[in-house]
Order: sequence, then structure tokens, then C-alpha cells
Amino acid sequence: METPQTPGGEETLTIPKLAARAGVSRTLVHRLATNPAEGWPAPRFRPGSSRPEYPVAWFDTYWAQRQARITQGRCTDLQRGPDGA
Repeated sequence: METPQTPGGEETLTIPKLAARAGVSRTLVHRLATNPAEGWPAPRFRPGSSRPEYPVAWFDTYWAQRQARITQGRCTDLQRGPDGA
């Protein structure tokens, strides 16, 4: 199966395919795509389709940067308080 391309030759994928590519749920990718604070580009639509598609190269860069920003939280419930208790 070929990957769809825009008229300019740029490879694009739908939200479910981007989710599969990143190994996460479609819901997460949709939430990110529709959140203006995330800065996603405007979706593209193939003729005759109502499914939004996004550039694969852009998504790969975005996802790598997003994963690099995520850090594991620190467990603080076992630390002693300032009074030593």
C-alpha cells in the first residue's frame, strides 16, 4: 500500500495512521492535533475525502521533540519533610 502524497509530493497520513506510527492511541493524536497550543499545521484533505491528513516529515520531527520534553515525575511522597518527620 502506498502512502498518500499531496499534490506537491509531500507524504501525508491520517490521524489513525500517525497514531500507529507513534505507537499511541488515535484519541491522543486527535487531542494534540486539535489543541491550538500544540501548533499543528492546518490539515490537508485529499479530493473526495473528509479525513484530515498531516505531513509525515513534520509529524516525525514534532513527535521526537515532544518525547524529548517529557520527563518522568519524581516520587516525593517518601521524602522527609523540613521538620524531619
